[in-house]
Amino acid sequence: MSIFVLKIIACITMILDHVKYAIPETRGFATEYLGRISYPLFAFLLTEGFCHTSDLKKYYQRLMVFAFVSQIPFMLFRGLVGEWRMLNILFTLLLGLIAITIEDKLEKRYYITVPVELLLIFLGELVNVDYGWYGVACVIVFYWFRKKRFLRIGAFALLNLMYYANRLFPVSTAKNIISYVFATLPAILIWFYNGKLGHKTKYLYYVFYPVHMLILYGISLI
Repeated sequence: MSIFVLKIIACITMILDHVKYAIPETRGFATEYLGRISYPLFAFLLTEGFCHTSDLKKYYQRLMVFAFVSQIPFMLFRGLVGEWRMLNILFTLLLGLIAITIEDKLEKRYYITVPVELLLIFLGELVNVDYGWYGVACVIVFYWFRKKRFLRIGAFALLNLMYYANRLFPVSTAKNIISYVFATLPAILIWFYNGKLGHKTKYLYYVFYPVHMLILYGISLI
């Protein structure tokens, strides 16, 4: 499974996750649960992009530019559910990128990297980026265990358990358990990642992200 295939799966599941807000009639199993797959895949793809980029400066610039470009479409879209006072997912990924850059530059200096990463995780919650602390932590976990597939699955499953703890405990419902399972499913998809790029689509997600939100917002007005 190549980078291209993972991007397509992430984009499709993102649409499934978002379409129910613009078209309430689409609410169902697919839109409620399959959408949980999307963000972790993008977090993983960010770590792969970081590891293989030939120009980290341009990688940062591209992410920052599209983060700002996407903010208004994001606020319009999130306004459909009354939660528009937050920063879009590209800002979440940007914080994650800063964290793994520091981890890379100061390798094994855990007395510096771990506190800084925890600070960035806290900052994600403080400035209210999409997915909050969990979104930033996802990137860090995938980077930490990028060479250890079994540990990556275990660490990601544990991270999800922490994130969904307030929904799973003390009372677990079938809906909450299914949400957790689908949120952890990306680890299995990533297991089959073959390390190949596939079709070159450098700007696929960057363009898709704001455009699909504008389209869904427009549909909601009809």
